[in-house]
Amino acid sequence: MKETKEAFSLRVRRFEERLLREMKNIFVPVHLSLGQEWVAAEIWENIQPADFLFSTHRNHHMYFAKGGDEKKLWDEIMGLPGGLNQGFAGSQGISDAEINFHASAIVGGLVGVAAGTAYALKADGAKAIAVCCVGDGGTEAGVFWEAANWSALNALPIAFICENNGMSVDSPIAERQYGALNPKAGAFGLWVARSVKHALELAREGKPSFYEAKVKLECEHIYLGAMLPKEVIA
Repeated sequence: MKETKEAFSLRVRRFEERLLREMKNIFVPVHLSLGQEWVAAEIWENIQPADFLFSTHRNHHMYFAKGGDEKKLWDEIMGLPGGLNQGFAGSQGISDAEINFHASAIVGGLVGVAAGTAYALKADGAKAIAVCCVGDGGTEAGVFWEAANWSALNALPIAFICENNGMSVDSPIAERQYGALNPKAGAFGLWVARSVKHALELAREGKPSFYEAKVKLECEHIYLGAMLPKEVIA
């Protein structure tokens, strides 16, 4: 029986709650997605094995959405040689070419790669799409709008999914951006989607799309675990 979206979201949450309990033993920066699981659950339900999923530094839930291996991710975050990337990527920059999943610690770091992948998929006549996840802060990178423009001009099979939790570290979006995101995306020629499912459907029709998922992060922006002095994390 296929796992339900609710069960998927709970599995992601349990994994990250376990990370929270082990934070004193983690020696890399960790960005948790508590409260944002539902976006990954929607992607998980609608993405196909051949599709590419590009994520951000806050990526655990998205890795699971692409069918990622829980033990390999855990070992990677713990810096173990049996980890997804032999313990060298940590939490933020994980990559799993076997399932077409990639993440980057750089804000907006894979947006251009996602657009380039969509261009290659179209050129090859592939039926797969590229799904590019960004945070609201990622939409402030110039490359995001360059990629949006390029995708619209070439009718690329790409869906931009923005997880807008309203904060970039400790800066509220109202203090950083003027106006709503959807009209901006539409002005660049992206199809503004009604849901994650709709965004992916549009991308499969060769209509580059944008969906803004308004979420509330239920944890700290970042955890530094054992990277901090013991008196700070005691």
